[in-house]
Parts: sequence; structure tokens; C-alpha cells
Amino acid sequence: MILVVDDEEDGRTLLQSQLEKLPHGGLRVETAEDGDEALKRLKDKAFDLVFLDYRLPPTDGLDILDKIRQHHPKTAVVMTTVAGSEQIAVAAMKKGAMDYLTHKDLRAADLGQLLRRVVEIRDLVNQNMELRQVNQMKNEFIANVSHELRTPLTVVIGYANTMRDGSLGPLSQAQQKALTSIIERSEGLMATLNNILRIREVREGSTPMLLKPVDLRALATAQLERAGKDIRRKKLALEAKLGQGPAWVLADAEKLGDVVDNLLSNATKFSPAGGALKVALEPTNGKIQLSVSDQGPGVPPEVMPHVFERFFAANQGPTREYPGLGLGLPLSKEIVEHHSGRIWLESQGAGTGTTARLELPVCSPNAPSSVVESAGELSKKRVLIVEDNPDLVEVLMLFLAGVSRNLEVLTAHSGFEALEKIKDAPPSLVILDLMMPGMDGYEVLSRLRRLPDAERVPVLVLTGYSDAVERAREAGAHDVMLKPFEKNAFVKKVLQLLQASPT
Repeated sequence: MILVVDDEEDGRTLLQSQLEKLPHGGLRVETAEDGDEALKRLKDKAFDLVFLDYRLPPTDGLDILDKIRQHHPKTAVVMTTVAGSEQIAVAAMKKGAMDYLTHKDLRAADLGQLLRRVVEIRDLVNQNMELRQVNQMKNEFIANVSHELRTPLTVVIGYANTMRDGSLGPLSQAQQKALTSIIERSEGLMATLNNILRIREVREGSTPMLLKPVDLRALATAQLERAGKDIRRKKLALEAKLGQGPAWVLADAEKLGDVVDNLLSNATKFSPAGGALKVALEPTNGKIQLSVSDQGPGVPPEVMPHVFERFFAANQGPTREYPGLGLGLPLSKEIVEHHSGRIWLESQGAGTGTTARLELPVCSPNAPSSVVESAGELSKKRVLIVEDNPDLVEVLMLFLAGVSRNLEVLTAHSGFEALEKIKDAPPSLVILDLMMPGMDGYEVLSRLRRLPDAERVPVLVLTGYSDAVERAREAGAHDVMLKPFEKNAFVKKVLQLLQASPT
């Protein structure tokens, strides 16, 4: 079902006639002469595609486009105008239009190909929307279940502790042992629920991190003391080489403590009784590295790429002798990356043990505090996509669509246009293609490089030529990605550059 919305009868009739001539069985075309009529028709029946004219007195097509996207998000919209306007095109794409065409272009266009392309993009957007909705429902379900379980667990732990300390009367040794087991298992379950909630909070940015100078040596020492009971219970030989002086890092002490606790907990859990556990702290190239090594079963090479995936351990049947939901390492990775650090595992395979390494930048003990928020809480940022291929522009805009409500995406189809837009309103990041007619990406980089330092903009170059990577970096690109690239890799790179951008 297609709806043509145009206040000019000739325009409606011509486009309807063109569409009805297409060799597409079952294609139905209806028309509307203004926005109100269009919205009424959309309310009465579902349309797959709307051709929407920009001029619809007394309002304009952008206002109607807004209402269509709000109330009929699965309907694709192509904006049309009498004359071309870059400003209108950008505004239409920002509001969710799938394409933008002048009446002249529309008459000359291959409408069959246009329909196929618009429907394909609409289907991708709809699938993306549905996946986000399912993901949101899943997160809310997990959070609700976790909250609901915390209350009864708190009651169980409270009563058990009260009974164990003798407040409700004397207990036999067997009863003391049973209560201790109840408390330990309940506290373990509570820790799992807390991890589920924490990883959701870190992902969604609902709890920003306040980073202050923290002595990693003192923090690791404190975490080792907390882990002492489990280490002694398994009779592990502990070798700790933490050095003498303080090791200052900019961190959220509580959350970084959770990371260190998780590394120690994993090493203890996977170590055989009577084995050895090594913890070391050493500086390396302006950074400080904490390593935790065990003599456990090790990590097979085929498993190593997945160890930081959420819930991965829960799916591994052979490893069920080791309890856990597989949330500790993913949560640790999220936290460490918010600290501008990195975390990884090293293992030579089965039976060789595992070393977990945490690396963070060092800082002075008087370094100023800072607040770090996740991608979902990005401060207002503007991204300029400079690309002459309209299909790739649409794909990139689709990739960035769900990153943040505070992310504004603009487009430029040439180097000249890009420089004008950068001059008028400097973006936080430029995503730049190299091969463009008129002025190529190298010239854009050259001109941006001549700007004063305070006005320079980070640039992410996209290219299909591996030979161009080094030349682009030498010309001033902050980073380069080779086509084709995956959505997640692209979004991650964009977020890294945005978080580093002061504008």
C-alpha cells in the first residue's frame, strides 16, 4: 500500500499513474491532498510507503513527517520537493525520511528500484526497532526479577545471621554449620543478582562513575584480605608481589574494587585445592598492570574470544562444575573501559592455568576528579558524515540511529559542503570518505589541519583502499576504518572518538 500526499492535483495524479504502471502485482496507490487527510488515512489503514510533499499549506511536510514517525513508525516515508534544498533534505533525513527527491528526479527515477531500496531500508529499521524493543523488555524483566529476589534474600540472610549469633537461643555445632552454609549460598546468590543489575546500570549509564585518584596497590591489598577466607579454604599458596610505594590511578574505587574482586574470585574458583595463586602489580610505559595467575584448567583457544560475552559461561555444559552465570568478566570489561583501561586473559590452553591482566593509566595523587558516563548518556554531540554515496550515508545514519538521543547526525555530499558546515557549526566528529569528486578527502584533511588547534575536529576516515590508511593518518586523520566494516566496530570507534572530543 502506497500513499501519495501532495496539495497539487497534477503532482498526485502523475506519481500515482507512474506507480500503478509498475509490474508489481497487488500494488495499491491512494492519494491525499493535505496532511490532515494523510494522517486520517494512515489511522484507518496501514501503508507501507508514503510519498510526502514538503509544501502542504498551512503547515509543511516536515511537521507531517514528525507525526507519521511518531504514530506509524513502521511506515517508510520519501520526502519530495519542487526544487532541491540541502537544508530540507538534511532536516527530512534527521526526522526519519528514507529518501529525499525533487519532483524532477522523481519523474526520471526508476521507481521500481526506488521502492525496493526504500522497503529494504524500512525492513532493516523495523527489525532494528523490534530488536531494541525485545532487548529493552529483556532488560526490564531481568531487572524486575532481580529486584524482586533481593528482598526475600535479604530477609533470609538477616534471619540466618540472627540465629547464628545466638540471639534466638543456643545452637548445636551442626546447626551452626548449616546456618553458615545458608548464609554463604544466599550471599553468593545476592552477589549474582547485584552483578546482573550492575552490568545493566553500566551499559545504560544510569549510574555515572566519579573517578578520583585511587591507590591501586592499597585497593588490591584490601581485596586480597577479603578473599583470604576462600584462599585459605582451598589451601592455596598465595604469592603477592605488589611493590612498596602507591600506584595511583584515576578510578571509581568501589567499581574498580568489584573488578579486582572478580579476578581474584575467578582465580580462586578455578584453582585446584592446594594449588598456587600469584598476584603482581608492576608499572609499564606510563601505565600500571595488575595480574592474577592461577593453576586452573586454562582457557581453550576456541573459547578465548567469547570469555567477555555476557552469560557465556552459562551455556558451557562441560564447565558447569564451576558455578556462575558468566557476568563477572563482561561487567569487569565494561567498568575497565570506562576507566580508559583494558582487561584481557592469557592462557596456553587446557591444563595450563590462566592469567588475567588489568591495565590502567597512572595519574598523580592530586589529579582532578572527573565524571564518566556511558554511551547512553552522551552529552550533546554532533557528527558530520561526508560521503557522496547516498546509500552508504543511509547505512551510516542507520548504524548511528540508536546510539544516543543526544547525538545529532548531519551529512555533506562533497568536500566543499563539508568545510562550509564545519565553519558554520563545528561538529564533534567528522566521518570522512576519501574518494569524492571535486575535492577529495585528503584535501579536506589538509584544510582542517591548517585550522587553529582549538578549532580542529577529530576525523574518522572510511576507505576501501588499504594503501590509503597510512596516507590518511599522515594527512591528519585520527583513525581509519577499512570498508567493509561491522556495525558494532564502527559504533565503538565513533563512541571512542566522541568521548575524546571536547566539543
